[in-house]
Amino acid sequence: MRRVVIIAVALLGAWGCAAKKPGSATEYFTVASQNLREGSYTQAVENYRNLLDEYPFSEYSEEAELKIGVAQYKNNSCPEATAAFTDFQRRHPTSPHLPLVGYLLGQCAEMQMRPSDRDQSASQNAHAYYQALIQQHPTSPYAELARERLQSCRETLADHELQVADYYSWHKNRKAAEYRMLDLVNRFNDTDVAGSALFQLGKLYKSEGDNDKAVLAFDAVEYHHPDHEVARDAAKQLTELLHGDPPPSGDPLAALKAETGRTRQIAIAQNPRPVQDTKQQPHRGVSSPSGNPMGTGFGLPQNTGPFGRTGPGGPGRY
Repeated sequence: MRRVVIIAVALLGAWGCAAKKPGSATEYFTVASQNLREGSYTQAVENYRNLLDEYPFSEYSEEAELKIGVAQYKNNSCPEATAAFTDFQRRHPTSPHLPLVGYLLGQCAEMQMRPSDRDQSASQNAHAYYQALIQQHPTSPYAELARERLQSCRETLADHELQVADYYSWHKNRKAAEYRMLDLVNRFNDTDVAGSALFQLGKLYKSEGDNDKAVLAFDAVEYHHPDHEVARDAAKQLTELLHGDPPPSGDPLAALKAETGRTRQIAIAQNPRPVQDTKQQPHRGVSSPSGNPMGTGFGLPQNTGPFGRTGPGGPGRY
């Protein structure tokens, strides 16, 4: 008799579950948004996806697609977030939230950046995402944030190039080292690393007895990087080589490029195409700028995010 009762209860439970209707689109969205606010990111993604599966044309669809990426981003799931944001860009090419999406794509790539002596695919991706945001939405507040992060990416990429040049120098391949440093200053002369590269170029030319190029390299340090830590040493080297004569007039870096034939711009460094990386690299603690330039709406909440610091948004609808 007891067994019959247990079976009956089980059947009633099954019938009850079968008869239970799925929640409305509003209910799904409300629960998912609460999950996101409370930090239950996996559950938030699941509920947003359930909403999209059962109510694909609801008024919440676009926002749910975006918040799937945001939840994965905050959960430090960069490859998944990148795929979600890329899909959002493709499906909603006129969305007002594209500047935020572009910025978060750059942040995801930055989170996967490796030290400058390792592969720089993630750094190139971050550079590309930030530059695309700046070009496509120049007046967006997120473009201003992207400009700050872009400079950091450029320093890392430039430092990688200088380390490669140092490797060539160590192995006595001076011509390869020269070309690598010339390309570095051609592509990244707005970085501090370029000042170091110019100083090393000057020393390389001086050691080879090519004093004319050495003068141009040392003079370029003073001309373009007067506040660099090697600027004073470059000035001493320049005085020594010129024997009290004034340096050549004009931009010494332009003259050096013309002298060496390295005036060609390297397009891939200026605007590389993002490379899909399915391997999530170790977190490097990239800081995310504070403030909420978008105001209310999709600004990220001011709580500790995947970077371990305050996220870029203020109180939003999460």
